Amino acid sequence: MKKTYEIAGQVMGFFDSFKGSRPAINNERILIVRGRSRTAIPLDEFEPKLTELGEILGGTELEATSDKVAEILKSGDKHIKESELSTSSVDEHGFIRMKEELESMGLVVAYKIFELPGFDVVVAIWEDKNEIPPLYVEVTVSEHEG
Repeated sequence: MKKTYEIAGQVMGFFDSFKGSRPAINNERILIVRGRSRTAIPLDEFEPKLTELGEILGGTELEATSDKVAEILKSGDKHIKESELSTSSVDEHGFIRMKEELESMGLVVAYKIFELPGFDVVVAIWEDKNEIPPLYVEVTVSEHEG
């Protein structure tokens, strides 16, 4: 089975955002890595690129509004709180709110959630609506509960 850092590395490599990327949270159950690519992706390629990435990872895409995603968020929140960083609680609408907030700042956002054997993976990408670099990438890899 893959390790969290291997999955995160695949995501960062896919978007050419590995250089300079760094973990925002890293503990035994969850890894969140943020990075940026010097190249922009055409906005109409956001969804196809994320779908292609999911296929490369071997994941099953989950609907953002599904009960499974709500479970993933609650589990991720618990794992984040296990780290030394304090955070407020998240809920199943957190992705939607984040997307709306970034879009209100003139950014275009896309994200997908994938279920892999042993892991849940959330990938979010965003960039300026005028396709001006950089492309920002964030990946969250968490172990399944159990």
